[in-house]
Amino acid sequence: MASVARSEITSLPCACATTRRASRAVTQLYDSWLRPHGIEAPQFATLMLLAKHGRCTHTVVGRHSNLDKTTLSRNVKLLKQKGWIDIAPGPDTRERHISLTATGRRRLSAARPAWLKAQAALRANLKPEEWRAMLTLLNAVTTAAQRARRGDESR
Repeated sequence: MASVARSEITSLPCACATTRRASRAVTQLYDSWLRPHGIEAPQFATLMLLAKHGRCTHTVVGRHSNLDKTTLSRNVKLLKQKGWIDIAPGPDTRERHISLTATGRRRLSAARPAWLKAQAALRANLKPEEWRAMLTLLNAVTTAAQRARRGDESR
């Protein structure tokens, strides 16, 4: 896999284009490590979310992942087809609860070492302060975009 030096990256004056480009590059890195385990980075992230939080509603999964209903439904359908999650009705019939299956736990466990290697590979190409700053900044950008979308300009 050829790498592109930071100086070769063209500066884009658009926050959306710049973050999408970074997101695609990071996703491609993680996918390259996870692919041999039959899982993609977004799928792995959803399984990790369910492993951490346990049984969740669609709303909770969507909120944590910042996914719209259509994308979330498509992703959940695929994970269900693979047998990695189970979907059960909640107390309110409009609510559906998502949980990891034993197969999903095994897939997550088998892929976790590859995820750790992808994480380490990215981290090795950043200074420790850049790593911390990246995580902090991306969380701040997510929050700012959510506020801006709601029309809330206050901090």
